[in-house]
Amino acid sequence: MGPETLALLIPIVALLIPIFAIYFHHKEELERRKERMLAIEKGVELPPEPTPQPTTPLDYLRKGLICLGVGLALTLGGWTSAGKIGGPFTSYFKIGGLILTFIGAALVIYYKIQDKVKK
Repeated sequence: MGPETLALLIPIVALLIPIFAIYFHHKEELERRKERMLAIEKGVELPPEPTPQPTTPLDYLRKGLICLGVGLALTLGGWTSAGKIGGPFTSYFKIGGLILTFIGAALVIYYKIQDKVKK
């Protein structure tokens, strides 16, 4: 496997990881709902639905750092492979990476501002 192939695979893998995470989370949620519906049809007493946890300031920091990391990986992958692979894919990686980088930076800035406002 040459460096050109590796430079192309890094951004692709960086995009596939969140896609698979969303898919498996959605699949798990559908299975849980299906089990609850079967229990309701049988007349079984169900425990209450779990309530979602409230968002904490650290959630914004974590999401921001993840977006920054993935965005920088895509951007650097697009820049390092620009001369070797060419084509529209490298510009898409750079643009997508920059968008994710700016979203991550905005979330980290929001975390910092929110922390100062609460004090």
